[in-house]
Amino acid sequence: MNAKKFSSGQDIPLGLSMAMAQNPLAYDYFSKLTSQQRQDIIDSSKKVRSRAQMRELTDRLAHGEVYDKGFFS
Repeated sequence: MNAKKFSSGQDIPLGLSMAMAQNPLAYDYFSKLTSQQRQDIIDSSKKVRSRAQMRELTDRLAHGEVYDKGFFS
């Protein structure tokens, strides 16, 4: 995984990149999302203020629950 750029050219914050490196299922799910969905996650990750919140985000990604449970609402 490239920590700076994703295939669409989006910058991935270091914290999100590191969290997804520890959770390959989250990265796999992230890589299959549309460009806009990936951007939503990137934007949301910039608001994360703790490791626990980042872990919650990546756990939800790993289970495909990010949009189902209103993470962005």
